[in-house]
Order: sequence, then C-alpha cells, then structure tokens
Amino acid sequence: MLVSFSVQNFRSFADQQTLLLVAGVEASRDPSISFGSSNSYAPYILKSTCLFGPNGSGKSNFVEALAFFQYFVIASANSIQEGEEIRVTPFKFNNEWTGKPTEFEIVFIHGENLFQYGFSVDSDRVWGEWLFAKPNLPNTRIRKLFEREFDAESCEYYWYISKRYVKGEKKVWKNSTRDNALFLSTAIQLKSKPFKDIFDWIQQNLKIIAHADRMSGSFTAHQILTEGWTNKIGNLLQSVDTGIKSIQVAEKVVEINKFLQSDSNLQKLSDEIKKKGGNLIIYEVKAFHQGKDGSLVELDLKEESDGIQLIFNLAGPWLDVLTNGYTLVVDELNNGLHPIALKFLVNLFHDPDINMQNAQLIFTSHETSIMAKGFVHQDQVWFFEKGENENSKLFPLSDFKVKELRTFQKAYNDGRFGAVPRISEFVDAD
Repeated sequence: MLVSFSVQNFRSFADQQTLLLVAGVEASRDPSISFGSSNSYAPYILKSTCLFGPNGSGKSNFVEALAFFQYFVIASANSIQEGEEIRVTPFKFNNEWTGKPTEFEIVFIHGENLFQYGFSVDSDRVWGEWLFAKPNLPNTRIRKLFEREFDAESCEYYWYISKRYVKGEKKVWKNSTRDNALFLSTAIQLKSKPFKDIFDWIQQNLKIIAHADRMSGSFTAHQILTEGWTNKIGNLLQSVDTGIKSIQVAEKVVEINKFLQSDSNLQKLSDEIKKKGGNLIIYEVKAFHQGKDGSLVELDLKEESDGIQLIFNLAGPWLDVLTNGYTLVVDELNNGLHPIALKFLVNLFHDPDINMQNAQLIFTSHETSIMAKGFVHQDQVWFFEKGENENSKLFPLSDFKVKELRTFQKAYNDGRFGAVPRISEFVDAD
C-alpha cells in the first residue's frame, strides 16, 4: 500500500512536492475511507485519493513522475547500456534547477515492513540512492539498509550497505552497479533476496494508467477467456447500467504480416513484437442487449458508445487491482465516463465487502460531482496549481477550513481553493 510519493525538479515541479495518503484521526475511524496498516509510522492509509486541477497544472506530470520512477527501477540495470543517457526531464523554467538532479522518493508498506526508497538522477548518472525499512512490529525503529551518494569533487561514490540487515553478495552487487543504473535494480538482476519485496511491489503492485481513454480491452477480454471472469465483468457492466446483459469473447489468430497490410497504423509495431512469432492474437468482443420482444440482440463492442467501451476496457484492470490489493494510479479518470459511472468505479474501493485486500486508487480528474453529499472525506482531496515560473504546487484540501464537502463543488469552481483556470485573465487581456 502506498503511503506517500515525492518528486523534485521534474517537468513542471521545481521544489519537492509530496502526496501523502495517511488518514487523519476522523478518516481513520471510517472503514469505507481507510484501512489499518499495522505499522506505527502510518497506522491508517486512505483507500482512494482524488487529485484536481486545471489543464497544465501538473496532474499528468505527477503521474508521469510515478511512471518514470517505476520504469527506472525496473529497467535501469538491464535496458540501459553503459554510458547511455538517462531520459529524465528537469524543471526548465528556472536555470537554478537545470543543473541539479531530479529526485523521487516513495514510501509504501509491503509484507512485514514499511519501506522508504528514493533516488536522484540527471541525464548522466545516479547521484544518490537510499533505502530504509520500518518493521510492522511494535517497538521497532527505522533501519537504514543502504545508501549511495556521488561526491562531485572526488568523482567517487560513498557507499553504506548494512551488514546486519542485508545478507548476500553485497560487494558483487556494488561493483556491478553502473553510474547510470540503480543499485536496487542491479542487485535484483543478480538474484538479491533482501531487496526482492521492495522490487516486487514497485514492479507488480503499483499499476499506472497514464491515459484511461486510450486503453484497449485486451486485458479484460483475456481475463474473461483465461480466468473465467465472464460473470464478474458482466455484473460490473450491468451495475453501471450499460444495458448489456451478457458478454462473449472469442480469440482470433491473425498472421502479423497480413494484419499489417490491412491496417497502415499497425506498421508502427516494434520489431520485438514481430519477433515473438508470426501470429497476432485479436479478441472479438460481442455485447448482448435485450430487444423489445425479449430476445437478445448482438452488437460488436465497437458499435457501443465510447463510454461503454471505456468501462469495458477498465473493468478487467479494475477488478484485478481489487482482487489482488494493488495500488492503481489513473490519469484523467473522468475522460469519457458519465459522473455516475465514475462514482460507481471509485466506490468499489470504498466498499469493505468488495475491497477486502486493501487496494488503493489514486486518480486525477476535473469531475467534482463525486464530492457531493460527502462521497469522499477531505483527507482524500488534493489540488494542483501553477505557481510562479510555471512551478506546479500540490496541496491538500485539509489545509483549508471545510466542515462539509457538500459545498465543495461550488467552492472549488468559484476558485476558493485555487487550482481553477483564470478566466478573468483571458477576458481582461488586450
């Protein structure tokens, strides 16, 4: 479960901005809002968090920061070659930041520990990397597992690797770590057991959807065929009132070369995909509605509205996250969804009978209607706003005096919390 994520000097973020998912006293008492973590450093964690802000305020950049963090942990040791540039983008609107490293830090709870892991990088090297752990057991303190810091004067790294808490071939891992790769990633490539839980959570338990409205339905279709999720997906579609009574999925095998000839857009398929075999798996999805005479009418999923197609595409990943207790991050979740469908999907995370594995949802949105009638607690609401020099700022609703969220939508749209487009500036412009 995610406790916090911080980013500094990345895209539209200059100074460090932190999203914190620790529930306050009031929110911790409501099982629909939070769950217990068994760790004294963050005893109650929020089930969902919504991030608001106008276009260009930094919402998507924050999701991109999480995505880069995950990518670099997974790929830095095996996908980036010696001397290859690290493709990280620092804040460009102030020269003070262009020569400084970009920094990321995540805090999460997995297994028997709370982990605090972070690193700082520029295009040439990793400047710093650190990992701490706090066991869930009472009366235990935070432990430093390793730390690595580059000294510009000596052009050497300072290293600390705990002899007590880190067992294994520490010297081999250290000597094998390139300047442009993470020690965590390198150690995992060399079969390090002490860091497996940390790496596994970042790789497997953190799910990021950068563009919900651009998703395909292949995962949902795959789950129906291979995991027997026909009823699960069907029930979700019926609950959102799509009018679909049942779903049928068939798998079709097509030769890649013939498929490429029939669709010029697929010429962009990478050589890696082509090398996996001479065939491409395509899912054909049929939706059945009830006709006037009571008989079922078959429609290709492509004949359904964009909103229904989006709900189908999201259904598989959504239920997968809830089933396995993953942390899901979605950018612009409201795009293409009716507000009622949006509220339904979010509410699945709030229902203790459905979200039994402590799954989490973090999403960005413009849709404030989900705040009506106390649907979420103020601890779950955060804002993005552009500050001076195009610098994105992140701040929680709890910073303001708000007794109830019933008036939130009007107050937000009126600009009480900032984070709204400044229409007056456009109207008053020459």
